[in-house]
Amino acid sequence: MEKVGYLGPEGTFTHEAALLYVKGKGMELVEYQTIPDLIYGVDEGQIDHAVVPMENSVEGTVNITVDMIIHEVSVYITGELVLPVHHCLLAKPGVQLDELKVVLSHPQALAQCRRFLYERLRGVELRATSSTAAAAREVVVGPREWGAIGSKHAARVFGLDIIEENIEEHDGNCTRFVVLSRQQCQPTGYDKTTIAFSVDHRPGSLYHALRLFAERGINLTKIESRPMKTSLGEYLFLVDFEGHMRDAVVQEALDELASQSRHFVVLGSYPRFTQERG
Repeated sequence: MEKVGYLGPEGTFTHEAALLYVKGKGMELVEYQTIPDLIYGVDEGQIDHAVVPMENSVEGTVNITVDMIIHEVSVYITGELVLPVHHCLLAKPGVQLDELKVVLSHPQALAQCRRFLYERLRGVELRATSSTAAAAREVVVGPREWGAIGSKHAARVFGLDIIEENIEEHDGNCTRFVVLSRQQCQPTGYDKTTIAFSVDHRPGSLYHALRLFAERGINLTKIESRPMKTSLGEYLFLVDFEGHMRDAVVQEALDELASQSRHFVVLGSYPRFTQERG
């Protein structure tokens, strides 16, 4: 049976994404406590796949994930899932909002619910935890006046009541997760590719690199710069685009880009996520 790693404990958004990925596939879930341990786990063969957060629509790129798959391990992106992020205020059964004196959660969740906390729980002590699920777990064993910000999934896992739903500030908050594996994906006809490359420090070098895609009608869906981790001012570019690396027109563009790049790596070609396809 294939093993799929996720960032624990149970009840995290990553756990929820992993459950969606393995649904109906007969795979075994394996819990890891940190993103680096999870990524090293698939790289070293402890598990077959890893579900890791890649970017959030509010907070941006998950730097540790991106930097590790570029610089530290030999794995490929073989899938993606996009999960809506809806935060809830959780507490022990029967506890009311005005009883809460402490609210625990991951720092990003606390930040994403700042206005709700200010308007409805002003003066309540806020405590940071390693994840939203860890916060829910602490509430289970903590005093009655403790609450947590977490998901409906976490509420089910830990048997907590939902006092308020959808307390995040931004509509459309969602997280993109990717599946990492040691083997590459075959083309499906509805794919996306992620690459990383660097160019020389001269006028127009990035323009000429991106022009290779525009001339061939390849649609770029994301581009961002990341430190090369060599010296200050040295960057590489992380790019997502539609198509598979084995498509003839894509292969042509990648071959030419590789020939003019100081650093070039294909991080994976994989099925694009849609609500219908999953």
